[in-house]
Amino acid sequence: MQVAVDSGKLPIAYGAQDISAHESGAYTGEVSGQMLKTLGCSYVAVGHSERRQYHGEDEQVTNAKVRAAFAADLTPILCVGEPLEERQAGTHVAYTLAQLQGGIDGLDAAQAKQIVIAYEPVWAIGTGEVASADDAQEVCAAIREALRTAHGDEVADAVRVLYGGSVKSSNVVELMGKADVDGALVGGASLKAEEFAKIAGYQG
Repeated sequence: MQVAVDSGKLPIAYGAQDISAHESGAYTGEVSGQMLKTLGCSYVAVGHSERRQYHGEDEQVTNAKVRAAFAADLTPILCVGEPLEERQAGTHVAYTLAQLQGGIDGLDAAQAKQIVIAYEPVWAIGTGEVASADDAQEVCAAIREALRTAHGDEVADAVRVLYGGSVKSSNVVELMGKADVDGALVGGASLKAEEFAKIAGYQG
């Protein structure tokens, strides 16, 4: 995904790191989609590996949160990706696609076309390790083909598939050069203003 610059201004939208699966009710500590929308959010991350690991969120929960995002007119960023043991076993593609299928289960083509998918191999998040550009392309291409099988060419070609996992200014050009990597979900580097500015200013 190229960063569009218009008259020297960088278009910026913001979102949240999580959303409640519930529209309303007594769920202390949770934030509903409507609350996020009221705050001006456009996007919300769903299924981040830390939510899956530390809060036990399975595909049923991530699917409910994806639906909650759409119900509140928010764009869900569905995070998928394998732990190190799956990568080493060679089952990383199947593992990631199972997360994808669980997250988008029951969506119609119009919803599927709007969703953003972020491939984040868990072993590369915050570790300094990064999947090679070819590794990222392999899984991102498989994600796009799964979307094509489920919803057809129009949806598959429209969905933005991002890569996340130790993205830096030193590797963003190679990553973004791959056909099925449309953008980056930046973690630690986003806390360093100069580094993030270099990543955001990338022009493909």
